[in-house]
Amino acid sequence: GGFADKIGPTDTNIIGKEKGTVKLKCSYESNNAYVYLYWYRQYPHSAPQFLLYKGVNSASSAGYNPSGSRFTEATTSDATELIIKDLQISDSALYHCALRVGAAQ
Repeated sequence: GGFADKIGPTDTNIIGKEKGTVKLKCSYESNNAYVYLYWYRQYPHSAPQFLLYKGVNSASSAGYNPSGSRFTEATTSDATELIIKDLQISDSALYHCALRVGAAQ
C-alpha cells in the first residue's frame, strides 16, 4: 500500500463572462518533498499549450509563468488554482492540470 501521487479537477465545467475572472481548481495529493504543478490550455485538434508551473513547498518554490499577467496561480498544500483575469473569447478551451514530483533537474 504505497502512497500514490494524484491530481484531478474539482469542477469540470466552468463558465465565465467576458472581461470577468474565473478560477479553475485541481486538488492533488503527494508526500514528496518536491512537487511541481503545471497548467496547460488545449484547443480542439491542437496540442496542449504550457501556461505556467509552480513549486508548492519550500523545497520547490520555483515557478515559471510565460503567459502574461492575465494568468496567475494560487497553490495550497492540497490544491492549485489557475486564475484567468479579463476573460476573452479565446480563453474558451480545455485546461489541464498536471503534477510532477522529484528534485529539479
